[in-house]
Amino acid sequence: MPGPTAMSPSPSSTPTPCWPWSPNCWRAPRRAPPPPGRPVMPERAAAPGVLIVNDSAVARAVTSAVIQADGGFRLLGQALCGADGVAAAQRLRPQLVLLDMHMPDINGVEVTRRIMATCPTRILISSATIRRNTTYVFDALKAGALDYTRTPALQARPGERVTREALLAAGEGLLAKMRTVLTLNPAAAGSGGGLGAQQASAAPAARPAPPPSMHPAGTRVVAVGSSTGGPTALANLFARVTRGLDASYLISQHIDREFSDGLALWLSQETGHPVAVARHGEVPAAGRVYLAEGGRRNLVLTPGGRLHCEPAGESVYAPNINRMFASVAAAAGVRACGVVLTGLGDDGAEGLGLIKAAGGKVLVQDPATAAVDGMPGAPIRRGIVTQGQPLPELARLIVRWVGEGR
Repeated sequence: MPGPTAMSPSPSSTPTPCWPWSPNCWRAPRRAPPPPGRPVMPERAAAPGVLIVNDSAVARAVTSAVIQADGGFRLLGQALCGADGVAAAQRLRPQLVLLDMHMPDINGVEVTRRIMATCPTRILISSATIRRNTTYVFDALKAGALDYTRTPALQARPGERVTREALLAAGEGLLAKMRTVLTLNPAAAGSGGGLGAQQASAAPAARPAPPPSMHPAGTRVVAVGSSTGGPTALANLFARVTRGLDASYLISQHIDREFSDGLALWLSQETGHPVAVARHGEVPAAGRVYLAEGGRRNLVLTPGGRLHCEPAGESVYAPNINRMFASVAAAAGVRACGVVLTGLGDDGAEGLGLIKAAGGKVLVQDPATAAVDGMPGAPIRRGIVTQGQPLPELARLIVRWVGEGR
């Protein structure tokens, strides 16, 4: 098998076709020079530069064609293996790297570590096999990647002409993620959001976890909501929360259902807490962490103290954090603590206000340390909390608040 090929630039004047065997793909039009006598208008600010790192020729071709069809990005180059991807990132300094997980030399997790150590930038995991590699994906997020998505695929036969409309439809999810990631804070993902060695060593000493007890009337409930950048922030937070406390933990993370089991397993491994996807009708036990099942399902706590997984309906955000907080406020009152972490939008702000009105504890991550400041900033702007806290301080406040209930 031949070794990895060196990085190949992809100038906009010669767009890569969608399929290596098809010359009939839509191509970006060349820019015509202005007619004689017409003044030359100043060019707009350069579009964000993108680097593709993927060992699949088809994936590179489709992704590059989608990018060129959109027109809102500059394709700086393509790398066919991990080592070339690191070198290309160091040389080209892209604003965004689209990174595959599995490559012939080093995987995407190690590529992320090397890029973030030498030339930090925004990294979006883009893989055709993302569903089978959720542990790798979350490890890459821990290393500094900001989000993940599937590599676009085209339903086309060899030789079939592919239109620009078909490319944009196939790449809709990728392009949306790219635009979102470009608004995020890579420094927060690589440091404040990541779980580094110094952070892990500073975690409170864990005491042996007692056998979990069924949810009694006096057990406290800590409900945590997060979105973009959330998996890493959750790992950072719970690694610092002492295990075995007399509290149940509920998490609503905006995530697709297919990733929920992998996230629960990864959080268990990273934090030492027993984390599981919540099951409809179960009674939450003290010392355990319950993750909303993801997709279009909300996690709620009933007045009788059971977990229910209900349809999210037409809600923009799912699992809906406001709905979880509202149910916890009604069921637990002064025994409730609501925590809002990183994320786009304002999900959680309204529900946090309900927990505060019920006499519960309300906390938010410091927006300056979040990968995305929208969600933690919303409760501050509404006056529900006066300021946010970095993740280590949030963990300390949670541990102290739970201890006050004894």
